[in-house]
Amino acid sequence: MFKKVEKTSFYYGFPVVLMTTKDLETDRDNITPISSTWTLGKSIVLGIGLHNKGFLNLETGSEVTLNLADKTLWENIERIAQVTGSKQIPAYKKQAGYSYCADKFDLGNFTKLAGQEVQTVRIKECPIQIEATVATISLREEFAIVECTIKGIFIDEKILHDERYINVDLWHPLIYKFREYTTTTQGIGKNFRFQEFDSTI
Repeated sequence: MFKKVEKTSFYYGFPVVLMTTKDLETDRDNITPISSTWTLGKSIVLGIGLHNKGFLNLETGSEVTLNLADKTLWENIERIAQVTGSKQIPAYKKQAGYSYCADKFDLGNFTKLAGQEVQTVRIKECPIQIEATVATISLREEFAIVECTIKGIFIDEKILHDERYINVDLWHPLIYKFREYTTTTQGIGKNFRFQEFDSTI
């Protein structure tokens, strides 16, 4: 038997992405942890709250880098989870305990790498980094849907099998499942379109 359940939001499970943007007025780099992203072809779509500093940077013209975290980074991410790069904190965020932080890189112990195809920095500790430009922004009541065009994908050699393929046995993404940090443990099967390297094949 199934029961209808009412929820204000429903995060059923997405990879954790550290979105880096740049404040074009101050030239300051910002990190925004997000979990609502998906890719199709050369496009990547983001769901993000309107009051996030990262969104405000995108809205004023910043490019973007999506840094995919692995399972080792959950404590670093949790350290920056309740801070914001915006000095003007909305009332609902204040009530949730958010505070201002000028340097999330220092707080989370993250290392900046210069962008290659865009102006935004990459995060060295994240094994997969996707550089992109903003194509469209669609506003909703409390969040925005941002469609981006991928300009470059950078993979840590430690998880590569060769020049092209990722060794999936070595890639364990950090996943945000019902607001719990988790990861992959073992594969249970391959889709017919699987393209990466797997030592069992």
